[in-house]
Amino acid sequence: MKHTVLLAAALCLAVSCSPQIYTNYLDVRKPSDSGLDLSRKSMALVYMDGDIPADSAFNRSVASAMARALEEDYFDSEEVIGLYRIPKADSLSLDMMRSLVMDTGDDVIFLLSSSLGEAVMESNAELKNARSVDSAYVCPAQVPLSTYLYLYDSMGEDVVRRFTGSTVLRPAVYNNGITPLENLKDKARMVASGSEAERVGNRLASRFVSNWQTESFSFYYFDNFNERAWIDALQKALDGKFAAAIDAWAPFVSSGHYQEQACACYNIALAFFLLDDLDLAARWLDQADALDESLVLSSGLRKRIDARKAEMKR
Repeated sequence: MKHTVLLAAALCLAVSCSPQIYTNYLDVRKPSDSGLDLSRKSMALVYMDGDIPADSAFNRSVASAMARALEEDYFDSEEVIGLYRIPKADSLSLDMMRSLVMDTGDDVIFLLSSSLGEAVMESNAELKNARSVDSAYVCPAQVPLSTYLYLYDSMGEDVVRRFTGSTVLRPAVYNNGITPLENLKDKARMVASGSEAERVGNRLASRFVSNWQTESFSFYYFDNFNERAWIDALQKALDGKFAAAIDAWAPFVSSGHYQEQACACYNIALAFFLLDDLDLAARWLDQADALDESLVLSSGLRKRIDARKAEMKR
């Protein structure tokens, strides 16, 4: 969220009892590339055991990397996304995903299942100045990967979304130069569970993290004898402290002047919109319009509220 320092002098170029408008630009969270809006929802990442130990290790590493990327975007890097392991299932059903919601207590379930194919070893190359005889050589490998990711949002449509992908991982296998390359294939798949798995996890998460868009938002203020209180409230909003701004505007809702009441209600509606509480935003905007039908900013905010509600239903 961008913060703006508000200079009182800049707001006091004119002395008037009529409402003034201050426009600010803020970064606004938008739905992810998947089209889903996962903001304000708790999440869990569940991964399946694989047919071989390397599959299970790889799935865990991918899930961990994906959880970190989602936490960075939605939860300010706070470690709140649970990581769970379940046995591999031959089939997946809506009831299974509902059950995972009940078991984890989270709103959104990501279920990951990946399988690593047989590694193809390339030519072994000797390393200069190797620190150990066990890693004196390095052999690039190619490991086919198939990934299945299922998503269930219990707060949205009652459907399981399925995402699939395949790629070839290229881990580097360090060895002693004596072990036959054929015998390094299992090691190649385990090595892929490191940095290769982290890249896959970050790439999967990139489809579900928020898109951000800079938009303009306009607040009302007055430069009459209550000017300082209005400017202080506005500054709180520009600092991203919307709850504090709402508290600061609240006294004006019961003031004797109908325009101040209406403008305070509008500002509170906009603050709730920026807090993603669309129901309260619409309620306060209705109150603002009931007090003063001539608010020029009202129709624009109402369109934004309706559009945001439509986005959340997708």
